[in-house]
Amino acid sequence: MIFGLFGKKEERATLANPATWLVNTLTGGPTASGITVNENTALNSSAVFAAVRLLSEAVASLPLHTYERQEDGKRRATEHPVSSLLSSRPNDYMSSYGLRETMMGHCLMWGNGYCEIVRDGGGNPTALLPITPERVKIEINDMGQVVYVIDEQLKLSADDVLHVAGQGYDGIQGRSIITLARESIAVGMAAERFGGSFFQNGARLGGVLEHPGKMSKEASDRLRESWRAAHGGSGKAGSTALLEEGLKWSQLSISQNDAQFLETRRFQVEEIARWFGIPQHMIGSMEGATFSNIEHQQIEFVTHTLRPWLVRWEQEIKRKLFIDEVYYAEFQVSGLLRGDTRARYESYRIARESGWMSVNEIRTLENMNPVDGGDQYIQPLNMATVADEPTEETEPADRSWAMPLLEDALMRSRRVQENKERTAIKRKGDHYGEWRQLWREQELPALMIEILGPSLEAICRSYEMDASDTDITISETVEQWITTELDESAFAQKTIKGIQ
Repeated sequence: MIFGLFGKKEERATLANPATWLVNTLTGGPTASGITVNENTALNSSAVFAAVRLLSEAVASLPLHTYERQEDGKRRATEHPVSSLLSSRPNDYMSSYGLRETMMGHCLMWGNGYCEIVRDGGGNPTALLPITPERVKIEINDMGQVVYVIDEQLKLSADDVLHVAGQGYDGIQGRSIITLARESIAVGMAAERFGGSFFQNGARLGGVLEHPGKMSKEASDRLRESWRAAHGGSGKAGSTALLEEGLKWSQLSISQNDAQFLETRRFQVEEIARWFGIPQHMIGSMEGATFSNIEHQQIEFVTHTLRPWLVRWEQEIKRKLFIDEVYYAEFQVSGLLRGDTRARYESYRIARESGWMSVNEIRTLENMNPVDGGDQYIQPLNMATVADEPTEETEPADRSWAMPLLEDALMRSRRVQENKERTAIKRKGDHYGEWRQLWREQELPALMIEILGPSLEAICRSYEMDASDTDITISETVEQWITTELDESAFAQKTIKGIQ
């Protein structure tokens, strides 16, 4: 029964006997390290701030489109009034980016993000107004319906509240990551506070001044204060001390490495990343990250961390904002899943040669304008249905895609070269000529191979050229491109004709 989801109703709290949830909300609840952690103070932890910012900005920056289901697929429904609420202007004072960033931040800090849905007389949404989670209390009325109580006064039905909830315990409310992770966060904040205190006291751990005689309390207090004034603080670390009247300094403390202060702080960054499900390198820690695995960690972040949140958004939007079942909203994450240049071009070549992508579809994914004749699909000559009769004459394979592909790569390589040389002119001054000669001989060829290689390899393979000949063709083409006076279009045409 739904009334049992929230358990037994609590007795009304008073100022003399406040409810436990209120005390914990205001103070963050007790932690073993003695640091107060709540949804407001947790952002003082750089790791928490980085994690919240990363996920909030990721959700806010993704394109969110409205679609209409059709018999043969789907289409963008830009004319639908909800489309503008989701993609551009949810209310009179916020952008779509600002609303989603705010709501996602609420989801990560409080476990829940709320928006009031303002409707017209026909029940159509006209505005989305965010509500701070600490102002919201969820109740079940006598009819078994979910009701959102705002500031203990205004009651909104579930249909009028867009509620994105994180992982929870009852299917309605999400748990606050900050509340669950407050001990981990507190340890990190305590370590940071310890570091500040450490450097404030002169970047030296405690020690004692030994005096051969007996000192009065007033004399010892004056000595302590004068020593602190002369040598305390990070700005005076390493200063020379002058010891008089037989004074002797004795160091008592262990070293900073022995205390493993830095290791503790690194571990806490790893701990916060684990709580939020984020790869460490994405919040500034490069522990365990390599050039070979960062790309895969990025894909895992989209698949296992970001995607569940996007599904929560999409399903709640579908439930609350669309009256007609044929409409729905969807985030576009394809841009985050793109691999490196060589991997993308190789996948495009396979898709193009297999006949299920056209040149213009590939160019669209690369954010380029379509070209004439780019909507044609090709099929390998050795592939046909069983019922087809073999023909004696076959049409030559369509390679209209090769020219714009190579031309675009040549233009990018030329821009990179010009930018590097312009920068060098400013930095090298009179030594620019010497630098340019060495750079063109030693570094430029490798840079050109990196940019032009994927396009040239795709073209060579379309002519069934083996790997050895392909490498030779790429090297020769790069050498010619570095010294040629032809423009991109003419050189691309000449190169492709030479490969044929």
